[in-house]
Amino acid sequence: NIYFNEQLIKAMEFDSKLTLNFPDDRERKYRDYYYDSSIVTMRVSFVVVSLLIGLFGYLDSIVAGDYFTLFVEIRFLGIIPFLILVFGLSFTKRFKDYWQLALFLSYIMSAMGILMMIIILPDASIYNSGLMLVIFAGSLFIRLRYLAASMAGVISLVLYNLFALYFREVDITSIITNDFFFISAILISGFASYHAEFYNRQNFDLYNQIAVKNKEIKNNNVNLEKIVEKRTATLNSRNHELNEEVNYRKIIETELIAAKEKAEQSDKLKSAFLANMSHEIRTPMNGIIGFANLLHEAEDETELNEFIEIIKKNGDHLLNLIDDIIDLSKIEAGILEVHTKPFNLNLLTKEIYDLFLMENNVLEKGLQLILKDGMPGNEFYIITDQTRLRQVLINLVKNACKYTDVGSVEFGYSVVKNKLNFYVKNTGIGISDKLQESIFDRFMQVTIDNKPKRESTGLGLAITKTYLKMMGGDIQVRSTLNEGSEFSFSLPIEIVERSINDKEDEL
Repeated sequence: NIYFNEQLIKAMEFDSKLTLNFPDDRERKYRDYYYDSSIVTMRVSFVVVSLLIGLFGYLDSIVAGDYFTLFVEIRFLGIIPFLILVFGLSFTKRFKDYWQLALFLSYIMSAMGILMMIIILPDASIYNSGLMLVIFAGSLFIRLRYLAASMAGVISLVLYNLFALYFREVDITSIITNDFFFISAILISGFASYHAEFYNRQNFDLYNQIAVKNKEIKNNNVNLEKIVEKRTATLNSRNHELNEEVNYRKIIETELIAAKEKAEQSDKLKSAFLANMSHEIRTPMNGIIGFANLLHEAEDETELNEFIEIIKKNGDHLLNLIDDIIDLSKIEAGILEVHTKPFNLNLLTKEIYDLFLMENNVLEKGLQLILKDGMPGNEFYIITDQTRLRQVLINLVKNACKYTDVGSVEFGYSVVKNKLNFYVKNTGIGISDKLQESIFDRFMQVTIDNKPKRESTGLGLAITKTYLKMMGGDIQVRSTLNEGSEFSFSLPIEIVERSINDKEDEL
């Protein structure tokens, strides 16, 4: 703080040590400031000085003698009216433009009046006191600037000496004595008013510089706040990005762990699947080779036909295994494609119905096979992948027949707007709630039961779900253990007119 104040003082410059004027626009600002801060004091001083000069009139009645009337006129018709006039003018708007001149004239007017009394009655010291009052009031109280007050004091002193010498009655000793007191008063009041104005200007300049510095500091603070806000926003944004990055990495890490676990589980399942496939393939192969070797040893035609039937049954089972493996390999390789075209859905369901009427599980168990088409008539044309839809229906109906020992297998569809809803239900052994969550997973048949009682690779439902997903559909299951199951799936389709199908047939 001390260093800061020293720098401010050094920065203050005046045009001259005599005038104390600032060399720039600060002078105008200072004069405005000096007027605003002095006007009330000046008015009060004028009232007080006017009262004092008026009260001194009482002494005139004591010492003035024959000059009493003249002294009253000087006071109450000369000095005091002029002071009252200036006091009244101080309330006008333009007083600020000439107020120092008005104060200067007030000083001269008051001094001249008192000097006339001193010259007339040189032996009455009370009038010297009156002049002292004027000198000190002009320099210190009525806010006349020190240079103007000093000039007014010197002019008053010069006029006193001229008037005193003009009137030969004044003793030279009295003149010298009065000059001594008057000069002392002028010097003391001038010195006091000089320092008062010097420090007043210094304080004004310091306040201005402090105000400028404060404004700069305020602007710097505003800029700093903006920078801090900007950097805070940047940091918050960066923190947000880092948090997102951390969360993203956590998600990736979780996904990687899940993928690793899934890969390890898939690897185990594949290993178990390969082991099971080798066993599944070996079983029908052994049956085919074994009974093929026994053909020439058949005792009669009945036994020969029995061996042939066993060989055929094992061959069909082996073919189904190979088809599932091929489909699975295509799915794993990602080379399956969806090929859509118009076809008659009712003809497809009739074809599947006829196919399973001759299926061994239906014939041997005496199952009732039921088909319910959602659209009446023999023709209902839609656009979707006919081959995949046929395979999905075959897989579901085949599973239903395989796991139903007594009762019926029913399948059919309904159409809601452009969505095809299929269902396949049976009265079979059902599926437990625990297994319903995993029956559509690949290789899950192997992990569920390493020695299934019914011939199955455990791939049919997984392949079915994959086909439906490729076609834009999905599949669900509802089942009760020992009561039966219902598989349902939906597919987006496009319904077409017969004429479009005719054009497809022609092409």
